Amino acid sequence: MIFAKKMLPRRPVRRWLCAAFGLAVLLCPLAAAGQHKSPAGQHKPRQSVQTRQKFLLDKTIFVTSDFEHRNTSTDFAKWLRSQGAAASNAYNKARNRITFVKVNSIEGAAGNDAWQISVKTRRITVAFTSENALRHAVEMLEGMVVKDAAGNKYIQGGILTDWGARTAARDHDATADAASSLRPVSDLEAAVKRLGGRSKEVYLILVSTDNWRMESPSLETAGLANRLYPADGYYSTRQLQQLAAAAKQSHIEIIPTLELFSENRAFTAAFGHSVFSVEGMRLVRAAIEDCIEALHPAKICLGSMSPQADMRYMEFISDLASMLGVELVIIES
Repeated sequence: MIFAKKMLPRRPVRRWLCAAFGLAVLLCPLAAAGQHKSPAGQHKPRQSVQTRQKFLLDKTIFVTSDFEHRNTSTDFAKWLRSQGAAASNAYNKARNRITFVKVNSIEGAAGNDAWQISVKTRRITVAFTSENALRHAVEMLEGMVVKDAAGNKYIQGGILTDWGARTAARDHDATADAASSLRPVSDLEAAVKRLGGRSKEVYLILVSTDNWRMESPSLETAGLANRLYPADGYYSTRQLQQLAAAAKQSHIEIIPTLELFSENRAFTAAFGHSVFSVEGMRLVRAAIEDCIEALHPAKICLGSMSPQADMRYMEFISDLASMLGVELVIIES
């Protein structure tokens, strides 16, 4: 049976009951990070310095990246060709180059998922700290192509820098973000201990809609799990158990949070199934069972409700939580 309890002391919460199948769940507020948008709706980077240089698309362009991100350079070269540019991934003597490079940090970028695009006359360098940052940087670069009065396409010179929400911003109230970027376990231990000073229950986000950071051995048997985990890494079962043990020593209860009430892009990309499909639900069950077997939590949170989570899916989740003997938490959006 699933019982509803208050999350935080002195913080009133509402109970939400699904009358169709009598599911009692917990609601907790979670602040969303604000998005920076230009008036036209295009994402506006936090830092932007424009120069008089122009990167012309009328010359052969060599697009390159490290081996791990070879698909990015291949896809971007293909996109450039769709724009009428002569682009190649094969090594050549082309003076015009676009390079994608993974870095640990970017100077002046104060948060996670940082990226920087540096545009000069003959070289564009795209630096990024995470897969999520790379995705945003590519989208930005594609949107920077303009055409002059004569019909020539180019990218305006300058340096653009942006980043996601600060770690401290997402580590708020009783929530620690372990999904947006891969953090050292020691950093997570410190965050959990700090947050536990106000609440003895800390919600640890291990799976977001973009990143699957929790090792899921049962999903690896499906054969495509190499696409499930982010290229920059995930937390092994041993690391998560280490984190849970440290929290227990401080009398803090970790509530693993897997955002599975919305479409999960990493999951769909890996297995070709929505989490809401019949096959997807089978895999979701396996993932939740892996999580519970590894951490033995009293509660598990599956994120915020979305319209896609229909009655059939909710009944499935309710029955699973009841069978596994855990309390189910839903984040109030």
